[in-house]
Amino acid sequence: MCATTTETESPAALAPPAALKVRGPWRRPRRAAVLLAAAALLAGCGGGVFVGIGGDDDDPPVAALSVAPTQAVPGQVVTLLADARDDYGVDYVAFYQVLPNGGALRLGVVGAPPYQLAVALPADAAGIVQFFARAVDGYNQYGDSALATVQVVR
Repeated sequence: MCATTTETESPAALAPPAALKVRGPWRRPRRAAVLLAAAALLAGCGGGVFVGIGGDDDDPPVAALSVAPTQAVPGQVVTLLADARDDYGVDYVAFYQVLPNGGALRLGVVGAPPYQLAVALPADAAGIVQFFARAVDGYNQYGDSALATVQVVR
């Protein structure tokens, strides 16, 4: 049960009798046990006791992708350049080509800036070829860029 209490007696009346006072080497462990019990009681009452590492303040990475040139012939090499950021650091950036069926083909991974990859357009490419970058952090959180497109010219 959680309740707020107020003391109405004097501190001298609340002190334990001399016969119950703990002396010697057991004094500190008992104090630690009392503090631990108090922390558990506060946590059970919705108190502000939190012990943890990392917490929930880790945001996923964000990525932006550019491609050059934006018009190319089939087989021509284009350069994908990603800007990736994270509050605790980016582990790597993976580059993908969007397939006609809606799937994605992983083209390569770059582990350090500049996050850049040169790829050749497929020989049978027609219309528009789309790419995206995925930035991944140490907690395997990821953020995908918007699509970057190359217009295939013949």
